[in-house]
Amino acid sequence: MKDWWDDRPVFSAADKGARITGLAHGESPGHVTTHLAILGALCFAAWGAASLLGTSWLCNASAPAETCAVDFPSGVRLLWRILATIIGAYVLLHFSLVFGEKARQRLGQSRAAGLLVGSALLAGVAVGAGFSVVTGFSVDPSGTLRRTLDFRIGTEAYAISTVLTLVAVLWWILVVGRLPSALAEARERQATIERLRRDGHRYAGTVKLGRIVFWLGQSPELEVTIAYDSPAGAHEIKARMRTTPDRVPADGSKVVVFDDLRGDVHVELDPDADPSFESSERYTASE
Repeated sequence: MKDWWDDRPVFSAADKGARITGLAHGESPGHVTTHLAILGALCFAAWGAASLLGTSWLCNASAPAETCAVDFPSGVRLLWRILATIIGAYVLLHFSLVFGEKARQRLGQSRAAGLLVGSALLAGVAVGAGFSVVTGFSVDPSGTLRRTLDFRIGTEAYAISTVLTLVAVLWWILVVGRLPSALAEARERQATIERLRRDGHRYAGTVKLGRIVFWLGQSPELEVTIAYDSPAGAHEIKARMRTTPDRVPADGSKVVVFDDLRGDVHVELDPDADPSFESSERYTASE
């Protein structure tokens, strides 16, 4: 599958920030595929295991072994534990980033991709930490609860696991509540782009660069003005442009405007105009 971000800059006359949506030429509007669902399940399992092992490690450090979900061997040297933690964290973060990139590529929007990854990640954290909480309170529930509420020494792991579970669950509810509308919005935006490319009126235009609004990661987002002529006269529309520092088109660069004459407009850089780009130094985020 082609990545729509390869054709950056990406313009939008309707959205800003992470809601700006793209669609690679020749591709259809995206949705949550079986491949993404499998990646989501693996992300859930990986973060669940990390949460379970992390809270169990805390438990082993301060509480009786029978109250810990996972009993770590006491003979393992601290150096090996630290090394395993670093390697595990790297693999976990790398996998999550890969999942996020695949979701962004398929769904065409950073916001929808972020919410999809977040829903799997937070569910895994909540389940892993929650299992540690259940295990911790399974032995003498009332006594353990009383000692934890009194902040007794040896109950720190129970308190941390409980707080982590509650925060993850509440955050997950917020993310999942927004996910369906985000997926529908991203697909609708991509369907509009596909329709305008196929059925819209095509006009030649130019882009006038404005100020940098902010950086999304290392990618600047600019206010731009798109000027074009149609049989109805001259038009100027305000839009946002997301790109990378090395792909900021020179002021006055040629663009293609697709207009359905009903209010929907799609803008993209004219690939046949041999576009030139501004110096990347000017649009690189300062440290």
